[in-house]
Amino acid sequence: MHQWSSLYRKSGATIPECWPEEIKHEGHTISVSDLWFVGHHMGKLCTKVATVDHFDAGGIHLSDGSRLDADIVVVCVGFIRNTHLCEKLTGTDTMKTTNYVGKHLMYLADAEIDHGAFNWFFGSSVLEYAKFFTEVYVAGLEHEEQVGEMLWGDDLPTTKIQERKWSGFMAASSKLLKAKADGIPYFADAAHNQVEKRTRHFYNTLPPVAYVKSNEAEWVELHTRLNGGTPVAPELQLPYFFKDAASWCEPKAPLA
Repeated sequence: MHQWSSLYRKSGATIPECWPEEIKHEGHTISVSDLWFVGHHMGKLCTKVATVDHFDAGGIHLSDGSRLDADIVVVCVGFIRNTHLCEKLTGTDTMKTTNYVGKHLMYLADAEIDHGAFNWFFGSSVLEYAKFFTEVYVAGLEHEEQVGEMLWGDDLPTTKIQERKWSGFMAASSKLLKAKADGIPYFADAAHNQVEKRTRHFYNTLPPVAYVKSNEAEWVELHTRLNGGTPVAPELQLPYFFKDAASWCEPKAPLA
């Protein structure tokens, strides 16, 4: 994180005004794109945090009083959750933070990316989140008497379907993992197997040392592409901040 924030500042990109209290604005993600950083460094990109106020014949006027020349304006509105479909199908607008709408009825979909979204074993990946809760669903089918109340019980925290947040199902999954201490291992075992399988696949497909070497070469090549095909002298390039990244990924124990 330190290297990433240092790179952000070095690149010349606009620093999020929520720093250092928060890494990002609630409901938003953050850029980790090489193109984002190198583009800002080379003057090919700039960031404006104002909104569009109005257009004129040759550009746009922003809410902060500034003006930008523009030939093309692309409207990016993010995404809108279609939670109304789930509500219409189920007849309810409320669900458990375990993702259960009812007994043996689970709703899996992306949610608002709030403060803790990156600090969990499935990160902010909807796919990894869905993998884990699919295993949770299977455990609910196979061990209903043992785990049912933990998954769809009346006393569990609830949320409006359209107000779901990552922190909600992260907290729910944390509680499920801790159930192993009470003799209910299914959820902790599923999480462990998921991370182990993902790590093994990562190392077997592209080990960190090879990945970093390849990424650094792409970093240099990106400068060339953004410079119209002409190589950029090393001293003029944005420094590559992740030469030691492979050491950050070294496993604590040998992989099977």
